[in-house]
Amino acid sequence: MYRRRRSVFDVIREIEEEIEKDIERFLTELRYDEWAGQCLQPLHDLRETEEEYVLSVDMPGVRKEEIDLKVSEYGLSIYAPIRYGVRVSRGYERTAQCYRLIVELPEPVDADSVTGVYRNGILEVKMRKKGAGKRIPIE
Repeated sequence: MYRRRRSVFDVIREIEEEIEKDIERFLTELRYDEWAGQCLQPLHDLRETEEEYVLSVDMPGVRKEEIDLKVSEYGLSIYAPIRYGVRVSRGYERTAQCYRLIVELPEPVDADSVTGVYRNGILEVKMRKKGAGKRIPIE
């Protein structure tokens, strides 16, 4: 049985294919980083009570129908598209395309009990702690 030897051209072709894959991967990551860089992280405050976490997020200029809120046991993510421009100096304006916030929680929450209310540019999310029960006074 005759086995064909790889030529220099075969090796070069393989190297070219690997380089093209690496470039494509790099450009995909670069596009994602550029897109993510146009998002603002909104100001937020996380308060804790005995039974729940309450997250307040400043998100002016958002329509409540466009807010994407996802919750898991240990965290939540918020995404909302916006068109926001701030004049930094004469002839230069900084724009943003979205709000994006990821919050990790110190304790698990019951994802089914999460509620959100958006009023006057502020989103308030209430998350009941998992296993939070009624406090019983001791006599």
